[in-house]
Amino acid sequence: MDLFQKIGEGTGALIGGGISSVVNLVAEVTDAQVLREAGQEIFDGNKQAGRTAGRAVDGLAEAAHGFFSKDDRQLTDGKDKLADVARTAVDSVKNTVDFAAKQVNEAYEGGKEMDGKRLLKVARNTGKALVVSAAVVSVMQVGKLTKIKL
Repeated sequence: MDLFQKIGEGTGALIGGGISSVVNLVAEVTDAQVLREAGQEIFDGNKQAGRTAGRAVDGLAEAAHGFFSKDDRQLTDGKDKLADVARTAVDSVKNTVDFAAKQVNEAYEGGKEMDGKRLLKVARNTGKALVVSAAVVSVMQVGKLTKIKL
């Protein structure tokens, strides 16, 4: 029962495709390489966010169905999906903290050495991460607005 995971991934791809298309258009008009890079990351991030949200709904539905129908296999499958979603969330937080620590270190070292190119690279990477993060959150906002009754 991966219906919601597929729906979530499709929704994420649709939203991500729309947002990344706009970003890619702006990148072409402004000739901004950082936006070209962000466009694909926005698409991939939204697709992943939708897949993860859908997997959480699938896990909840399977666990609930397994609990009420006393089907241990389905209950275990649902719990496994929820554990996978939790691992994905923890990994995402870890990656974000690692990225932030690296950027802070690069900014410190660049400032200490008065290396303008290094500082500019930090600003570019951080700016791109902020654009991608803001655009990826959009799929979760759509999910909050959608009312699905099970």
